[in-house]
Amino acid sequence: MSAVLAVDLGGSGSRARLTGPGGARETAGDRLRVDARGLVAAPLVAALVADLALRPGDVAAVAVGSSGLLTLADGPQVVLDAVRAALGDVPTVVASDAVTSAVGALGGRAGAVVLTGTGSTALGTDLAGCWRKVDGWGHVLGDAGSGSWIGMRALEAALEQHDGRRSDAGGLLAAAVARLGEPESWPRQIYTREDRAGVLASVVPDVVALAGQDEDVAVAILRRAGHELARSLTAALRPPVPPLASWTGGIFGSRVVLETMREALAEARPDVVLEPPRGTSLDGAELLARRWLAGDLTPAEPLLTVH
Repeated sequence: MSAVLAVDLGGSGSRARLTGPGGARETAGDRLRVDARGLVAAPLVAALVADLALRPGDVAAVAVGSSGLLTLADGPQVVLDAVRAALGDVPTVVASDAVTSAVGALGGRAGAVVLTGTGSTALGTDLAGCWRKVDGWGHVLGDAGSGSWIGMRALEAALEQHDGRRSDAGGLLAAAVARLGEPESWPRQIYTREDRAGVLASVVPDVVALAGQDEDVAVAILRRAGHELARSLTAALRPPVPPLASWTGGIFGSRVVLETMREALAEARPDVVLEPPRGTSLDGAELLARRWLAGDLTPAEPLLTVH
């Protein structure tokens, strides 16, 4: 079995797995940043390759799934350049993290997957001519139901409580102050940061904890997130995508989000079979690399590029 490197670059962190005759080794790294030029991928890829002690010629193929590939970069070139700088001119597959997540969660079958972490995207595919992406527009214009979306609404509610515009979000205000400091410092912490989406998403554990204590505002935010994710998944499931779906991402660690999404999807599309994920985005990236080596992978630019 040839050695392949699977890489996942996301707003919550980065991961890589080397799989070869000797087994598998994994490492993790920092989250993907964005600056004025777009995605900052090279330092992440270099660090992951260094952690795995890889050199040019050590792997037969690389597959990278990256968030923001379609909206925050001019195509896959920034990721291709990062791989080339770290490993030389190795055969490389670059895909949106929506693609790697869908391939991993469905185990390579056709269907649709909703992916949510710091951001959110849904992807539906028939594994032929249709690769339908829904949302993934970033924390300012979209990413409905994501960690940054939840965090933004939680902080909005906390600031309304701080201002006296509401009186039912005291728990959110206290939790946000404990995490971020006094409210007057929040705009500076968020607006000036290149990783502001990740900062917003850092509040999610507090929202989930408060929901577990039946804090009404926190529960309502998480239920809204579940409904938004069901809307994205429903849109991705339009024909010719078959009625098979799954999910992936840390936000689904919240029972409220997952159950709300399940209920809303069942109401909108009772014919859809919703299954737990079979694998992760890293599994999906590895599967894409293997398919490339086997000659069984058709490019679907801009979502899926082979070099």
